[in-house]
Amino acid sequence: MAWPRLTLVIGKGGAGKSTISAALADHLAQRRPTTHVGLDQRGSAARLFGVAPPQRSAIQVRRDLELIALSPRRELERFIQRIVPVRMISDRMLGSRTFAYVTAALPGLEAFLLLSRLSAMAGEAARDDRYVVVDGLSTGASLELLSVARGIRNLAAAGTLNRLAIDLEGFISDPNRCAVAIVVAPQQLSLKEALEAASALREHANVNRIVAILNAVPAPLFNQAEAEQAMAADMAHGALVRRRLDLDAAVQRVRRELAAAGLPVIELPMLFTPAVGVAEITRLSRALGKQVEL
Repeated sequence: MAWPRLTLVIGKGGAGKSTISAALADHLAQRRPTTHVGLDQRGSAARLFGVAPPQRSAIQVRRDLELIALSPRRELERFIQRIVPVRMISDRMLGSRTFAYVTAALPGLEAFLLLSRLSAMAGEAARDDRYVVVDGLSTGASLELLSVARGIRNLAAAGTLNRLAIDLEGFISDPNRCAVAIVVAPQQLSLKEALEAASALREHANVNRIVAILNAVPAPLFNQAEAEQAMAADMAHGALVRRRLDLDAAVQRVRRELAAAGLPVIELPMLFTPAVGVAEITRLSRALGKQVEL
């Protein structure tokens, strides 16, 4: 099956979510024009690519790769400005106390509008033969975003909102239009969060295409016999050898548990570098190229 038009990248803090989303966008852009969408407002991808963070408009990294930033609040502003085209009036509405009460009474409205924007971008990507990669929020916030359509549908049993919510649920469940990539580091807490997220995505958001990206996989240095020989020969290096063996064992455990959960796994190498920039993104992009089917 070909890679979906929109991929939402999520993961535990420190697992490498923003770096992996940038590398995936870089790889896809070598095949089709690609848009990288940042939701965290920190401009993480822009820093990795060495360009200015996007504000209200897209930033071109190169001809086939652009960066944009979205936020729930900004999507609410766009929605109000569409239905109330007079800027002075729409600004007054957004700043009014009454409107604040209305948005508070409709939990998930801003997230619903953001999800609608992402769905529209996926539709445009299918039409124009493009890809969209989204650097998601925290795992919990991303799960809430993907579950908001079901919540709105239950809240509005009929009418326009109900129809929009049904359309969004169709987008989320369509493996050709939407996928979630969960970035996992070879540590137990990261694995636990990834497995819980995958279960919630299937059960509560009806996401049908989920992939795990196992990040920071070290290249094998030696087998067990070689390790024991090295530890016996030099006690000072024994602790370092043991630490590497423990890391290898952790990677093996993560592989087994992800496979047991029915998750396809893409593996990326550990980067022994104090900082991540264009060169490192390029290296990860190449590693993805051997495993991402386009």
